Amino acid sequence: MEVPLYETRRHASNCPPQHQHQHQNHQANEDAKGSLLSLLSVRGVSQLKEKWSEYNEPKRLRRLVSLFVSPTAKHVAVATGNRVTILSKEDDYQQPCAIFTSFSLGTFSVGAWSEDDEILGVADDSDTLYFIKFNGEVVAESTKRHLKISSPIVGLFSDNDLDTRNSYLFTLITADGSLQQIEIICGQSGPTFPKYTSNYKSHLRHSIFCFDRHHELNLFVAVHKNSGSCHLSLWQKNSSTELEQLFSLQFEGLFLKPKGYRGQLSYPKVLISPQATFVATLDLAGCLHIFNLDKEGFTLSQFVWRERDDSPISDNLTNGGSKSFVGVMDFTWWCDHILAIVDRNGVVMLIDILNGSKVQEEDPAYFLPVLERTQKYNGYLFLLASLSSKERYSPDFGSGDGLHQTEWIIEDRLKQFHLSRLLWFLISFSEKSVPEMYSILISKKNYQAALDFADGHGLDKDEVLKIGPTEDAVKALLAYGLRITDHHKFSEVDDDNSSQVWDVRLARLQILQYRDRLETYLGINMG
Repeated sequence: MEVPLYETRRHASNCPPQHQHQHQNHQANEDAKGSLLSLLSVRGVSQLKEKWSEYNEPKRLRRLVSLFVSPTAKHVAVATGNRVTILSKEDDYQQPCAIFTSFSLGTFSVGAWSEDDEILGVADDSDTLYFIKFNGEVVAESTKRHLKISSPIVGLFSDNDLDTRNSYLFTLITADGSLQQIEIICGQSGPTFPKYTSNYKSHLRHSIFCFDRHHELNLFVAVHKNSGSCHLSLWQKNSSTELEQLFSLQFEGLFLKPKGYRGQLSYPKVLISPQATFVATLDLAGCLHIFNLDKEGFTLSQFVWRERDDSPISDNLTNGGSKSFVGVMDFTWWCDHILAIVDRNGVVMLIDILNGSKVQEEDPAYFLPVLERTQKYNGYLFLLASLSSKERYSPDFGSGDGLHQTEWIIEDRLKQFHLSRLLWFLISFSEKSVPEMYSILISKKNYQAALDFADGHGLDKDEVLKIGPTEDAVKALLAYGLRITDHHKFSEVDDDNSSQVWDVRLARLQILQYRDRLETYLGINMG
């Protein structure tokens, strides 16, 4: 396999400067007070009734932090608690172009962008649905009562079948198998209140844990419970706009939290690969199950990892049977047969499921990460993470143990304690060609890495040598010269006394002399 090459870029962050931390906590407390006071309003009374009804329902998992990437990555939305921060590609996702904050202390775990990257639909854990423009303007809002749904929202997607630029059509999916289409009409006076065009149920009547759709093929997959067992089902929308089940497969997975479970939780997720060749789903215990998808016969079968003792991922596979990948915090597809995975140690890796090869990110581990890909492009994904281990244990941010115990997946309702700990930064990984990667290393002045890269890919090193007589360039060039002449040191025992060997040794002596002169020059001129 050709090893994927990618550039890692760091973007926006909400981590405040150390001297602003106390002010941020104070402001967060004030925000919380405002949220509680809002419950006294007319709208708040309605929310209190909905909250009261939740006490009679089973607890649901809540994801404190979510990431929603628009189809072409024109915009990226970071949802932390009851706040959504929208970033734009125009400034490399460095500064928020809009911030939306809901009136209640809810979390946003479900969301989707419109096909034109303009409108974001998000649902909070009270099943209130918001439609927000990229500039932060709320164009429509619907509560659970207005939507007339009785089960939690588990999926939302933009329906691009509507051939008009004056409307936006979204479809939401609830845990009981209900689907509802919502149309937002954009007239001259602006977007109107959402119109509920239809409300129908699929043949699936059991609890849906997670859901995904392949836009081009209009295929749907859902992980759900059937007679007490977990099933992965394949669906397709028929001419009457209802979902028709094509295939269902039972498998072993943990998607309901057992009573007394103390392990670290992963958020359930199912994703179809870009070319619809595979389906992967992540359960609560961090076990990643992979399935083959036959697009001709519309069937699913369990994927079997290749039996290779020397595989770099063998330690992460369960024993026996079909084998599944364990210890996963989050995942997404890099391309049709390569998975991007973050393990429980916060290490990012790219895994080719066809041959078991792995490319591991060399940067420090990421704490409590979330991964999402760009729908329209392969090899382009975003990672949202919390503070690094060094920052977490800074005295200015309080006890490190207290932060470590703050999981991003909780059962209870959002509390002020959670809000004060939601500090994040955004990172992107984008695939690059060999020439692009070479140019990036040079532009970042990583001259030694550029020379090594050129040597490994048979590139012309003159591009590095022509960059100018900078200190870093000269050091990199001298280090490279010493490395390639390392086999002919005078201290090495070598019976070969040919003229070529002595030419190399003399060249090495000159390089050592130049290095000494450079160090002397720098020492004199820079103290």
